[in-house]
Amino acid sequence: ESEESIYFGAAVSLMEIDALLRQRIEELPEAQTRLFQCAVDMLHYFAGKQIRNVACLGGNIMTGSPISDMNPVLTAAGARLEVASLVGGKTSHRTVHMGTGFFTGYRRNVIEPHEVLLGIHFQKTTPDQHIVAFKQARRRDDDIAIVNAAVNVRFEPRTNVVAEISMAFGGMAPTTVLAPRTSQFMVKQPLDHHLVERVAESLCGELPLAASAPGGMIAYRRALVVSLIFKAYLSISRKLSEAGIISRDAIPAEERSGAELFHTPALRSSQLFERVCSEQPVCDPIGRPEVHAAALKQATGEAIYTDDIPRMDGELYLGLVLSTKPRAKITKLDASEALALKGVHAFFSHKDLTEHENEVGPVFHDEHVFAAGEVHCYGQIVGAVAADNKALAQRAARLVRVEYEELAPVIVTIEQAIEHGSYFPDYPRYVNKGNVEEAFAAAEHTYEGSCRMGGQEHFYLETHAAVAVPRDSDELELFCSTQHPSEVQKLVAHVTTLPAHRVVCRAKRLGGGFGGKESRGISVALPVALAAYRLRRPVRCMLDRDEDMLITGTRHPFLFKYKVAFASDGLITACDIECYNNAGWSMDLSFSVLERAMYHFENCYRIPNVRVGGWVCKTNLPSNTAFRGFGGPQGMFAGEHIIRDVARIVGRDVLDVMRLNFYKTGDITHYNQKLEHFPIERCLDDCLAQSRYHEKRTEVAKFNRENRWRKRGMAVIPTKYGIAFGVMHLNQAGALINVYGDGSVLLSHGGVEIGQGLNTKMIQC
Repeated sequence: ESEESIYFGAAVSLMEIDALLRQRIEELPEAQTRLFQCAVDMLHYFAGKQIRNVACLGGNIMTGSPISDMNPVLTAAGARLEVASLVGGKTSHRTVHMGTGFFTGYRRNVIEPHEVLLGIHFQKTTPDQHIVAFKQARRRDDDIAIVNAAVNVRFEPRTNVVAEISMAFGGMAPTTVLAPRTSQFMVKQPLDHHLVERVAESLCGELPLAASAPGGMIAYRRALVVSLIFKAYLSISRKLSEAGIISRDAIPAEERSGAELFHTPALRSSQLFERVCSEQPVCDPIGRPEVHAAALKQATGEAIYTDDIPRMDGELYLGLVLSTKPRAKITKLDASEALALKGVHAFFSHKDLTEHENEVGPVFHDEHVFAAGEVHCYGQIVGAVAADNKALAQRAARLVRVEYEELAPVIVTIEQAIEHGSYFPDYPRYVNKGNVEEAFAAAEHTYEGSCRMGGQEHFYLETHAAVAVPRDSDELELFCSTQHPSEVQKLVAHVTTLPAHRVVCRAKRLGGGFGGKESRGISVALPVALAAYRLRRPVRCMLDRDEDMLITGTRHPFLFKYKVAFASDGLITACDIECYNNAGWSMDLSFSVLERAMYHFENCYRIPNVRVGGWVCKTNLPSNTAFRGFGGPQGMFAGEHIIRDVARIVGRDVLDVMRLNFYKTGDITHYNQKLEHFPIERCLDDCLAQSRYHEKRTEVAKFNRENRWRKRGMAVIPTKYGIAFGVMHLNQAGALINVYGDGSVLLSHGGVEIGQGLNTKMIQC
């Protein structure tokens, strides 16, 4: 450290830089540490702590990502870099300034290939210098930037007149870029609202973004440039105001929060539970707040998941060949180049199965183990390569040549499915109650609207995995990351033509499921089982994250179109609603998801006259599947959307309209279930009281009146969720309890521990 700067070696980790800068911020005068504070602020949003512990600033600079979080800060600050090279046995050093011309192209800069970056100088700032930076991403934490910006400005002493300014932007070009033309005309101008308006106009011209620019969102990114510069203006002006250089009234009070950084509050949690009576034995867990049965194993890394099973002698790895077209005929499938690699043992495709054996599915056999003649979505499994290890198997899979003849139309959205009439057979289906036509004719008000809910990726921590081991007596044992081992057993028996009693499927625990492993586990398990059975060797496959997201589906996107009748006080008298779900290319469990959405659309509200229709849309997407709520959240979302439409139209508070329409005990739903116990109003009152809803709502209203750019909101959403399966025979379960002579107990049940605490609950039964 010198009087002018702090020098960091290029390989110093970001966390070490952060720690030292924070220390110097505490020790040095505030005027000298403004660059340090700016860097610390940006480092908070730079990846996650694990990454910051190992990543270094030198790597960030030399990588030259156009959306780097730190490069705009260093570029705007004109950071000095120390560079060295070894030429002719002599070491030479030079200093390079990050600024205009430093980045010469995408991930390229002026540092020569034979030179190395030694370190970076963080300059200390002067009293008249201010530097701020902002980042806009999809999430606040641990996400890459859409656009980021840094502004470094030096004012004439004790004024707001710009003496020198540098503005750097990420996400607006193939490199971090400056705006020299705009910066030049700002010099000798007072930094105020009028100047910022001119700056916004100038930046729109100086930082054009072509319509074909990578990353898309062209209009949004251009708007973000203006937004971030305005934030910088607010932030710097606030500091000038606090220093008494400009009037506090120069920035209207309602605009000041626009530049405030969001600070994540300290996490707090609480748990409510009933006390057990003092006479209850300590060994009796019933009613006690027990720790998750596997918590210690999971926290220490001792818990064993499918891919943690030790490798076996002679084990092979299966690499999957995936479709690269959403809808096409397969005109050629050639694995000769892959099979020529040393260590590759076999290639499997639909040709290795009969037509009957290749047809699978959780309910309807409308899927294929391997695509047969035609692919129906991007990421559909076309074939599989068995090799000695994962790297070789995946390399070989990429060498398999698949040629296509593209087909039309390619249907992706619900709207496209409606346009082309692309529905699964036997749809639409309807549920009716009362007479909606008469109710609409007699209604004081009617309103037609629509709403939609998009898909959602499960993103379980453990991706789909399977290990298949041939045993003696022509048996096959599978260790599988599935919520439904019996289905895997049944379909493996079908594909291999083994009797089911010779197939054993085990699932000790899953690293998350959320419904995504209820039926889609067969995508991996069946090819693995087939390879193991045919080759008589253990075979393993665990999907990489990108493979998992390509192959498996998501929560079902839904589109709802509705017409609602209601009185002037908000009492709903009728609803005619159409429900469309995007099933993807196969049925999977989409029919059941749609049914639950149709049965849940009214949520907690009594609607005397109902007509609800449902369509399962067939599209060229990976088959969408079960997800927590199983259609219930989508249906309830539509109901809440309708309630808010009605409240808005009649001009009443949403809570009042909710209460007016709530079911009462004894009411009958549109699917003919009598609600025998329905204390929804008491439940709502308790929630409002415990959350201090009305007090917080007053605070929110006050905050929103006082702040133009930053707003807060509150929502209360009641839910009525059916906990049973619609198919009656599924509402049963069994368990076996063995009590041994030494007093120990073994409990076996038919469920799968997917992180929901099932084993812990069973212990407490």
